[in-house]
Amino acid sequence: MKNLLSHLIHLTVITEFEILFYIYYILPYEKQLVYDMFSKNKLFDSLNSFDYDETHKIRKSNISFIEDDSFNWVYDKLVTAVKYVNETNYNKVLYGIEPLQYTEYDSSYQGFYGIHKDENESEVNIGLLRKLSFTMQLSDPKDYTGGDLVIHSNDRINGTKKLGDITFFDSMTPHEVLPVESGFRKSLVGWVVGPRI
Repeated sequence: MKNLLSHLIHLTVITEFEILFYIYYILPYEKQLVYDMFSKNKLFDSLNSFDYDETHKIRKSNISFIEDDSFNWVYDKLVTAVKYVNETNYNKVLYGIEPLQYTEYDSSYQGFYGIHKDENESEVNIGLLRKLSFTMQLSDPKDYTGGDLVIHSNDRINGTKKLGDITFFDSMTPHEVLPVESGFRKSLVGWVVGPRI
C-alpha cells in the first residue's frame, strides 16, 4: 500500500469541528476514470422502495451502490485515507468500508438531502454500526450552485467543494445537502463500520 502522503497535495484539518478535508485526494485524471465507471452502473431514485411522497420530503437524488472489482483502486486509496484519519483524530475501532454510494443531485428537481445522521446499523454488515462518514467531491464547484454539504456540529460548517476533496466526519454528526439551485452535483459517499462500543 502506498504512503498516504504521496497522494496528497495539501491537507487541512479542522479539529474544532472534527472534520477533515483531504485536498485533491482524487487527482484530475482519476476523476474521469470514476465518471466512466459510474456511467456503466444504473442509477436509481434514492430510497425508491419506500413511499415516493414521504421519501421526497427527506431526500431527492439518484444513487448507485458500487461493489464490483473495477473499483478496487478507489477502495485502496480510501482505506489508506480512513486509516490515517482515524489514527490521527478519532481512534475508533473500525472494520471496513461499506459499498460506496455514487450520488447525483440535479437542479432540475432541486436535489437535496435533509438533516440526518448516518449512525445506524449497517445494512450489509449486520451487528455493526456506521462510525465514520465521508463525502468525496466529484463535481467542479463551477458546475453548480447550492448543494452545499452542511455539517451541524458545535457550529454550522460547509464541507469542501473542491474537486477531488474528501470531507470526513463522525457518523453521529447531523448533516444535510442543501438544494441544488442550478447545474449538477456529483459525489461519492461512504461509511466506515465498527462494533457497538
